Amino acid sequence: MATIVFYDNQCNVCNYWVNWILDNDSKGVFYFAALESNFTKEFSHHFNYEFPKETIVVWDKQAGFMSKSDAVAFIFQSLKPNSFQLKALKLFPKLLRDMGYSIFAYFRRYMQVGTCKMPLPEHKKRFFSDNSFQDFINK
Repeated sequence: MATIVFYDNQCNVCNYWVNWILDNDSKGVFYFAALESNFTKEFSHHFNYEFPKETIVVWDKQAGFMSKSDAVAFIFQSLKPNSFQLKALKLFPKLLRDMGYSIFAYFRRYMQVGTCKMPLPEHKKRFFSDNSFQDFINK
């Protein structure tokens, strides 16, 4: 099963980071679903998990559900294990990391990162559509 990043599709900053993951995930490990999608609603119901609002959530078959700074750290650990960002995150306890994430998340709607680029054709298959939950479960 895929590792899934559930993201806020209405947020320019979130779209920037989805593109960053796509650009850095040469093995195609990460797949994506918008928090607002029917796929996410069905996923939530199936796994009896209530998705937090306005945050990133990562689901991995082995690691389970992660949100906020744990999700960010998991992504960096998977894609850039020696990165400055991961080392900086590890300096702080979870409480402080999540507090910083929450402050950033509060102000992110006011940040402009330019336009959202369309996914490349080879990346489109890594986005779950509203009708793809049963296909995911049956894999």
